[in-house]
Amino acid sequence: MIFEFSIQEGALYLIELRQLRYLVAASEAGSFNRAARKLGIKQATLSRHILQVEQRLGMIIFDRTTRGAIPTPDGASYLLGARRLVGEFDQLNHWVRQKKDGIIGQIAVGFHTSISAGNLRGTLAAFRAAYPDIHIDYVERDRTHLLRDVECGMLDIAILIGEVPEPDLKHQTLWSDRIIVVLPDGHVLAEKEQIVFSDLLRETILLSASDPGPQIQKLLMARIGTPFLQPHIEVRDVSRETLLCIVAIGGGITLTSEAVLGLGIEGLHYRDLIESTGQFRAGYSGYWREDNRNPVLMRFLKFVRERYSLPPLRI
Repeated sequence: MIFEFSIQEGALYLIELRQLRYLVAASEAGSFNRAARKLGIKQATLSRHILQVEQRLGMIIFDRTTRGAIPTPDGASYLLGARRLVGEFDQLNHWVRQKKDGIIGQIAVGFHTSISAGNLRGTLAAFRAAYPDIHIDYVERDRTHLLRDVECGMLDIAILIGEVPEPDLKHQTLWSDRIIVVLPDGHVLAEKEQIVFSDLLRETILLSASDPGPQIQKLLMARIGTPFLQPHIEVRDVSRETLLCIVAIGGGITLTSEAVLGLGIEGLHYRDLIESTGQFRAGYSGYWREDNRNPVLMRFLKFVRERYSLPPLRI
């Protein structure tokens, strides 16, 4: 980089940024020889550039003595400005590098589940702690609206239960959460430590018409639904929180992700749903535009991959 200094009318002097660095290094080291060693250049090279600056400015910046290089009064004043310019340029370059690497900036994250508990909350909290200079915009909507917002660029990533490929979006399974059976006080199943799928066949299962209700219904039907035997499912057009309140007053039971454990609604009991391989879990996937070049999005995906020991993301 070259700085232009107009010293006198009709005269224009060009000073390179590296020459300002040489001046600052010589001032801090108190010796051309020590400054050259620190910079990894020959002393003759440093001396030549400093002399060139002095000649262009018509100003002696350093007195050369046997004790080293001592700034003259004019040189000391000039070096104050040189340090400021070099420092500001270094700060600007540092900002650009952090911006490019996704260490600072912002990301818009959409989701359809609670962030009061579960891996979504844990991931977002850990990401914020690791990168405090990144601003996260949180958007909670239903699946259709979230995917539309990703497609139109309003969201960087949508995190949804299940793994349903979207033709216009990249997607990747990120983690899984337990599916929890939620029971009211006094329910017979509340006496059990764990619940299996066959226990649900005799129950009225309430699910929300909004996310993640439809995805949980698909998972449930795939496990226990047959042409001859269907679980009794009632779909209610209410929010997740309202559905839990209906369960609490004895309206039935429900299945949802472990994220609801932090909502703190009274009169409810939470039990793990068990299958042959252990706890029944549902995967969460991230959806983003292939042409999204937000460095923070790439940083977030890398963070999730490392946090959950996932294979390389299909970026």
